[in-house]
Amino acid sequence: MEFGYTIPLQRHLKIKLPPPQTASAPFFCWDVHLLTVQQRKAALAMNRASRYCILLYGMDPADWKHLPELVQGEIRAVILREGLSEFEATRYFALSGPLSISQSLGAESTAALNWAMRTLLQHASLLDDRRLSQPQAAHIMNNETYHAKTLSRRGSPKEFFLMSFRCL
Repeated sequence: MEFGYTIPLQRHLKIKLPPPQTASAPFFCWDVHLLTVQQRKAALAMNRASRYCILLYGMDPADWKHLPELVQGEIRAVILREGLSEFEATRYFALSGPLSISQSLGAESTAALNWAMRTLLQHASLLDDRRLSQPQAAHIMNNETYHAKTLSRRGSPKEFFLMSFRCL
């Protein structure tokens, strides 16, 4: 599994990461970005293959120290929330390999993250200050339709994410 941290996130964490060393399958790669929504810090993670998003909102300083574990935990939670089995979640993590963290890929990742952020900002009123995980806001982002160049068709991040599980 690979996490690509954006430059704003690297600056916030006060780290400088190398570019990706290996070409991981996009289904096992997540770009992670720092954003501020309603004056609260958030981590937005987006799957490179499908644009499927998870959102951790209201991150405090202690949370940032455990960002990889929080993102992995939320990925497992959304796999189950989408109706897939514990077996499929375990298989996803087993096939993804050990976690590596590097820089995000750049322009294409940034464009996809900007698309998700626009959707999120339109629905910011749905954010729940009492929860780190934001399934309601993520649900809206993951059901927005877009044109996937790699698949030459329109669909939603949720549709493409679940489709990828059928290929495992």
